[in-house]
Amino acid sequence: MTNWSLMNHRLQGITLKVFKRICRSHDIVIGDGDLKIILRIIKNNPYPVLNDEYTPILLFEISKETNEKTCHDFKPIIEQKYLIHEIE
Repeated sequence: MTNWSLMNHRLQGITLKVFKRICRSHDIVIGDGDLKIILRIIKNNPYPVLNDEYTPILLFEISKETNEKTCHDFKPIIEQKYLIHEIE
């Protein structure tokens, strides 16, 4: 059984360095500026990362603050649950 509180706590504690490593380990290369924005969005509202139903909202927010290409490049991290698997 997944402990959502613990997962949220771990998401809140991710540093840019760790976030960058997670992305690169899955062949997703995004500039530091955009990664900072994405990490801020995730930390401000981690629920969409944990709940598939809200993934489109998260991706919309990312595309709004970065651009469509960055959002498209980042999409597998969420859809394939790479970020969740890394923090479990």
